[in-house]
Amino acid sequence: MAKVSNVYRWVLAYGKHTLKQAQEMRADNTKPAPAAPGFSFDLSSENPLDHDQSMQDLDAVRSQLGAETQATDIGEDMVHAIRDFMYLGDGSWDVALDIIDIISLERRALFRRSATQRTAIAIAESGYLPTSPQHPTLAISFRTLEYFRRLRLRKSSYSVEAFAKTMCDLYGIPYRRRWRTAISNTYDVYLAILRVVDKRLMAYLGRDTANWRVKHACTACNFKLEGEEDLGYDRICCMDGNNSLKRIAKIGDREIADKREFTESDYYLLADYVDQFKDEVKRTRNKDAANDDDDGAWTDVEDSDDEGDAHGNEGDPTDFAGADDMLRQCTKNWKSAARDETKKMWGIFDETGIFAAACRHGFILWVMDMVKSGELAKYALAIVAKALDVFEDRILFGYDIGCTFNGTILASSLGPKFTSRGCRCCVNAFHGYSHSHSCQTINHPSVIKGAGLDDMEGMERIFSSSNELAPITRYSSKYHRRMNIDRHLYQWDEDKYANLATMLYNNYKQALDILANDVPVVDEWLVLNNCTLADLENWDKEEKTYFATVGKVTEADAVALEYVARLQELWRLQDRSAAASSAFVTSIPEDYALAAPKERTADAKYRQDVSQTLKKETEMRLLREKRDAALRDVIALELQLGLDSASRWTPTTPKFVETAQFLAERDYHVALEQLQRLVVQRLFELHTMNISHTAYKIRTQIAKSLQRRSKAIRAAVNAYNKAAAALKNPRPPLDWSKVTHYAFLEEFELLRDTRNDLAGKRWAETTTRPIIKKARRIARAREEIRRCNIEVRRVHSAIIVENEELETAVRKSRDERNPIWGALVDYATRRRRVNARLLAIIGHIYDLPGFSGHRTPGVRKDLGAAATVLEFATNLT
Repeated sequence: MAKVSNVYRWVLAYGKHTLKQAQEMRADNTKPAPAAPGFSFDLSSENPLDHDQSMQDLDAVRSQLGAETQATDIGEDMVHAIRDFMYLGDGSWDVALDIIDIISLERRALFRRSATQRTAIAIAESGYLPTSPQHPTLAISFRTLEYFRRLRLRKSSYSVEAFAKTMCDLYGIPYRRRWRTAISNTYDVYLAILRVVDKRLMAYLGRDTANWRVKHACTACNFKLEGEEDLGYDRICCMDGNNSLKRIAKIGDREIADKREFTESDYYLLADYVDQFKDEVKRTRNKDAANDDDDGAWTDVEDSDDEGDAHGNEGDPTDFAGADDMLRQCTKNWKSAARDETKKMWGIFDETGIFAAACRHGFILWVMDMVKSGELAKYALAIVAKALDVFEDRILFGYDIGCTFNGTILASSLGPKFTSRGCRCCVNAFHGYSHSHSCQTINHPSVIKGAGLDDMEGMERIFSSSNELAPITRYSSKYHRRMNIDRHLYQWDEDKYANLATMLYNNYKQALDILANDVPVVDEWLVLNNCTLADLENWDKEEKTYFATVGKVTEADAVALEYVARLQELWRLQDRSAAASSAFVTSIPEDYALAAPKERTADAKYRQDVSQTLKKETEMRLLREKRDAALRDVIALELQLGLDSASRWTPTTPKFVETAQFLAERDYHVALEQLQRLVVQRLFELHTMNISHTAYKIRTQIAKSLQRRSKAIRAAVNAYNKAAAALKNPRPPLDWSKVTHYAFLEEFELLRDTRNDLAGKRWAETTTRPIIKKARRIARAREEIRRCNIEVRRVHSAIIVENEELETAVRKSRDERNPIWGALVDYATRRRRVNARLLAIIGHIYDLPGFSGHRTPGVRKDLGAAATVLEFATNLT
């Protein structure tokens, strides 16, 4: 094996020698360079261990070379020239490097270059990316990096290490950690290069203005045309938080090597922008909320209290539930839906998840990191603020706690603008069933005019996909975590655009099916019952009015209720105290005579009698104290009610009878609320178990929790049945099979009614309620058809314009011989192929029986004097 000594050290020691002299000495085999112990290595070794050792030796040479170069007068160019000459052979400027190429599987390649060309440039022009711009020892082909990029776009959980192991397997060698590091570093550089190319490409196409992506990515939302009918809400969005993409913070005293921050994403809202809303919401919890165990559902647990308090004052989206019983119940259900293991955000995490928003078609609007906190109000407020700044639309926001968050917005600085635009929040379709029925009659999308058939659950589908990132983001650097999330969202939007026409087709067909199936049923019922659609609308309004007032308790009722409860407690204690006194007296023997205490005796029966006597005396005294305390409470309440001891209520007093009935109803409501809470928790746990990519350990834990929950529900059913039987008008008992079905959730509010008679209310009849539901669904289906008619035409028109724009841009860049031409051709080719597929599906929509929209493109609002989109596209040429 040919040994190459450290010529750098030799040249530096004899700094007066010129490059020419060094070449002459290199050519003279009789004048070997002075040996440098410890720096000799073998470049021709095929042994991977020898090669790795050679790389370590080379790194040591470079380190010492840098130090010695500063102490000499030899220029950097001279050093590089001598280095290239010594390592590249006689008079050759070519570079031989180890390579990784997934296509050829070659291990080494020779890269040609001129004397004035930089090594990294020469390697890149040959289709490879070196691991270092200055002294590369390995190069990875662009084809390999592109293959890995495409793999990760389609399978986000595919890690760099897995790909490195795959390459080692293809090369038939054991896994080399060095390859993993090399692929990771070059992949970062490769993506950075692609971002520069994309930025220049978008600039050439005029798509680099502020907020261009959110204003143009979804053509169904943004490409507005002249003459469109009013849809009620111009834009429908959804938002939510997800805690799957956590990242472990710094552990102990370990220093973080990669301190970069990924700031090139147009998906992310900056932390400074989000934090300006952290003081918008001050905690205004009422007494009941303060004592609610679930109120701490999003608590940051730290070793120090300071960090936890830092976020504890920022508020969550439900802090403006106020005194409204309906909103308080929704807040309880929202927080009880969180599993026990997700109720604390442990301090080991830095980013604890993401909060994001998307349009109804699934295109991402914005995303932000939740940092050392749970789902705080500032994240949702930042989304609303950004939407109000960027869009000029009436926006309907879907949020799982949208009912109370609507009040949060109105109480913030965004309130006036939010109201003037005609915006509002509502709950999601699935999550909405965990809300009280009184809330559903106002905030569920099925009852909101203009919502169409949208379920507002788009974020659940997005998070189901983004959860794939969890395995590779948990321990990654801040830079790589955000970069991977950005890439995942980019591919998500690409897929959403490719399936946009399919989504509209399915929505249109669903709406037509609803009209075909439900309209005849409703019409037949109306005829049989001699009713009209106006009657259904009136009954719908009556239901909303009823649930807005059901369960309300006046202050006078509350005092009377407490008074009766204290009276009943006093009477029970009086009876128990009398019984205890009687038991104590009867336990004294008839022949008992007062005598001096005897000395301690060994008589077991005597000691047992003494013990029993002491227990009875203790119980008697304790009950007397409780009785006296209860009497004081009763007297205090009588003063509030204007009563005296002579007018104290008795079991036969009419007001007592009425209030006692109300007290039984309160116990009934407590049992009912406990049952509802357990059912809500069970349904959400079942939903989580069925979510794709839920980890095995989590599934196991949820399964165990469901077993415990099932036992608790059975106990709650028994408690409910007992309380229901104690009512003046006993309610029928419930069974297990009924309460475990999600449709039972809407019956909870009907079960709450124990004071009003629903017998005369048509909307409460079991035969009427399904018809009212179908009538609502028919109305939403017709709204969906009108919205789809508009959105299909928008997409059609946008495709025509974009295809012509791309063709014009490609032709122009070719004539200008612009370097961006190649990237533009690739982008235009892919985009136009996707557009062709979209147009084909749009044609299927036009062919649907019952299609009622326009079959031709329209006129965009900002086209000026152009008569049609087609004319505008023609003018581009």
